[in-house]
Amino acid sequence: MTHRDARRRFLTASGGLATLALAGCLGDGGTGDQGGMDDGSGMDGDSAMNGDGGADGDEAMDGDGGTDDDETGDDGMAESATVRVRVENVASPDFYPAETPTDGAVWITPGAYAVHEGENPVYELGESASIGLEALAEAGPPTGFEGADGLVDELEASSVVAHSGVYAPADTVADPNDPTGEVPGAPPIAPGGAFEFEVDVSPGHRLSFASMFVPSNDVFVSTEEAGIVLWPEDGDPVDGDVTDAAALFDAGTEPNAEPPGRGPDQAPAQEAPDQGADEGGVVRRLREVDDGHEYPAVGDVVQVTVTPT
Repeated sequence: MTHRDARRRFLTASGGLATLALAGCLGDGGTGDQGGMDDGSGMDGDSAMNGDGGADGDEAMDGDGGTDDDETGDDGMAESATVRVRVENVASPDFYPAETPTDGAVWITPGAYAVHEGENPVYELGESASIGLEALAEAGPPTGFEGADGLVDELEASSVVAHSGVYAPADTVADPNDPTGEVPGAPPIAPGGAFEFEVDVSPGHRLSFASMFVPSNDVFVSTEEAGIVLWPEDGDPVDGDVTDAAALFDAGTEPNAEPPGRGPDQAPAQEAPDQGADEGGVVRRLREVDDGHEYPAVGDVVQVTVTPT
């Protein structure tokens, strides 16, 4: 079986789980209190998903050469810290025409994140997208096509990743293929909603993440190649707006339909995941794709903030 065939088998029993998951925002015009969000403002930190595995270097060395649970070194500087990441959908509720499946709104799907060293492990510009990234960019779930690893699995296996995980709303769409109530049955967030999750970081650590931009054939939001520097080697953990470190990307796996937002092969309109033609392209920044379509700037789609806890 080819990779393409394996991809097309992704949760076929659900008739396109992405269609079910993405349906979580249908019915009220794409307002911010969809799916598992508190009062339209996103998840609270207590219910957010985080990297349970913990970061490398969770225990700092003390002056005696042993570990110190207070996480401070000889010079009193903390060697690990916890930060809260917030990815908020700030897109216009009527970016697309009202007849689109999202009632004109832009949605952002649950995604995968990685705390890492070096460059963003989600993609490599100018190279083919991984199967896990294709599944996320075309259908939404970060957990992949049936029979293949999802993006979160690929990140976990990466040698540059300290720890990784999935971010999703606190509550998820009931789905017969997902009896535990976890992703990929999770709905996306509409304008006004947000994902929040906490990660443990050490000096030199960076953060990368990826979510699908809906509706689209294979557009996703992620960090730029360098990722988000969470803790500079010569400074303190980052505190504030880091949206400038993000961008919109085209996965190069499926041709972009005309008109944008209304193509039959785009989630949530598509009847099954990966039903569009195979583009055979490479990952590019969306602003560099000359397809004649109009897309927003990343700052008009998401706001990303990092706050030490």
